[in-house]
Amino acid sequence: MLIMGKLTVVPIHHNQELLEDCVLLINSEWPRSFSARMWSLQASKDTLPTSLVLIEKDEPQNAKPTVLAHAKLSVIPSDQEAVFIESVVVDSRRRGQGLGRLLMMASEQHCFGVLKLKTIYLSTIDKQAFYSKLGYQLCNAISLFGTRTAPNNSTKKIWMKKTMEIWLQNNENHSRIDN
Repeated sequence: MLIMGKLTVVPIHHNQELLEDCVLLINSEWPRSFSARMWSLQASKDTLPTSLVLIEKDEPQNAKPTVLAHAKLSVIPSDQEAVFIESVVVDSRRRGQGLGRLLMMASEQHCFGVLKLKTIYLSTIDKQAFYSKLGYQLCNAISLFGTRTAPNNSTKKIWMKKTMEIWLQNNENHSRIDN
């Protein structure tokens, strides 16, 4: 996973000690029953669904890390080569520090680099500018339930996607800039 100094993105299922803190973080943005949220996080696995958390490791080494952000990667039943990213949240006290960008970079690496998926979809109500800066483009709504291709026509949400092709191009461009 992505490591930058004291910041690391890890799958929640390999870090069970962080479950409760992760539930509290997600519920601070979208309140839901503690047990339902815990059940959702406990479903995380190496394939999909996967919950990724951005943590900060403080000194001393044995201290419990601080949960700073979360993203859930979910199956899209009608498209086995795609993933839906949901529940992307950064601790409100730490917003504006690039943590969301770091979490999304790690999520993309996991989806495209590890799982070899072709497309990432997401929906947002108010973060279109953020996702656009990361290379996400507007798209039609997709069906998240069942195998039917009928779209979810939610009027509040803005649907966006990023393809592996765009991700590879962006990574190649960053490599040239860094060298």
